[in-house]
Amino acid sequence: MKTRNITTGLFVAVASLSLIFISCNKKPDQVGLGLQPTSAELSVVFDDETGLLSHSVIEDSVRTDGNVVQTGMVGSMLDPVFGTTTSGVYTQLRLSENGQSFGEDAILDSIVLALRYSGIYGDTLAGQIFRVYEVNEDMDPDTSYYSNDRLEYLETEIGSITFVPNLDDSVNVGGTMELAQLRIKLSEEFGQKIITASDDVFDDNENWLEFMKGVYIISENASSGGSIVLFDMYSSITNMTIYYRAGDPEDTLSFSFLSNSNCARFSAYEHFEYQDADAAFKSQVLNGDTLLGQELFYLQGMGGVKAWLRLPDIESFFDNGPVAINEAKLLLYIYDDGTELEGPPQLALAMVDEEGEYLPLPDASESTSYYGGSINDSATQYYFRISQYVQQVLTGDLPNYPIVLAVSGASFRPQRVLLYGPDTQNLDLRMRLAVKYTKVN
Repeated sequence: MKTRNITTGLFVAVASLSLIFISCNKKPDQVGLGLQPTSAELSVVFDDETGLLSHSVIEDSVRTDGNVVQTGMVGSMLDPVFGTTTSGVYTQLRLSENGQSFGEDAILDSIVLALRYSGIYGDTLAGQIFRVYEVNEDMDPDTSYYSNDRLEYLETEIGSITFVPNLDDSVNVGGTMELAQLRIKLSEEFGQKIITASDDVFDDNENWLEFMKGVYIISENASSGGSIVLFDMYSSITNMTIYYRAGDPEDTLSFSFLSNSNCARFSAYEHFEYQDADAAFKSQVLNGDTLLGQELFYLQGMGGVKAWLRLPDIESFFDNGPVAINEAKLLLYIYDDGTELEGPPQLALAMVDEEGEYLPLPDASESTSYYGGSINDSATQYYFRISQYVQQVLTGDLPNYPIVLAVSGASFRPQRVLLYGPDTQNLDLRMRLAVKYTKVN
């Protein structure tokens, strides 16, 4: 049974919009209302003592179908903090041309599923075991699929491979060197099923997809280390090719089934309810000990973990008279957990209104170079400038909504990160909102 999470879909849209808005390159102190001379500028830092709250919760799902994501992710990794995460891909494969006829005398040589590498996250030297199954449920390219959706598939495995991902070396395919790819040899029985099918199966894709609905590629769970491997599902290299001999004299022939933008597909992620996560993570994220988020909190892509932030005391702090916000900068520092796992390249913020809908912050319409959200060059910090949001909260033009912080592009990004909260003992690295403002007479 398929489940849907509309709120998550809205947040994906909000995060995407925040990345594509374009505006003039304003300096930080040019954004705000009623700016006064710089000599009158004051500053304050909001942290735990002045009302800044944070904690992490599980995300329900993210949309991963081919209409929004070009990448397919397959693999498994055992993270010392987040526990086990495994990913698989369900995908259709379409005829490269209609009217294919293998002929009655066709002899199968082999059938190969090729997947074009596009990235890897985790231990690049760790071995993986991928298994391939035949999907036994119709897929629709116009349907929205989510990371927690699942389809029926036949129990008989049609292919498997044990390998170490190699994203750099070219591959010899029939005497031609091609870009780095994973090639999985499928079973003879599966190949024979295709090559002996009646000709009308290959008349068009409607008939073909009724005959062979798609394939499911999944990784065995990692017992240690591991990685998530990213594949370009729109690449011409990503396909299924059947090699055969036919004719008199015999010719060696091939026919390909394509993975392209017309195919229904989606990635399915499994976090196993975080039972393998560390104790502190479980206490905060699973058991709801929100106070732990004041010290340290978590974010994870692949429909994993998001965080709630609150600025509950901001109105009362400025209740002695009106002010103009010159700059409000939310500073987030990365906690080094001793692994070599990189943080996400981009984070996203969204407000959550009374109906539970995700809304972009007013500042998200600024250029990303102003608004922020990207990891810095030294991979130690993120920031967001939310000056307009703070100003509009102070003037009463906007409710002081809670804010959700998440991995931007969580549908196709496997990265995770630990962030210091506002009450960490390391004061230099605490999450804080640094506000520069001017009193208005």
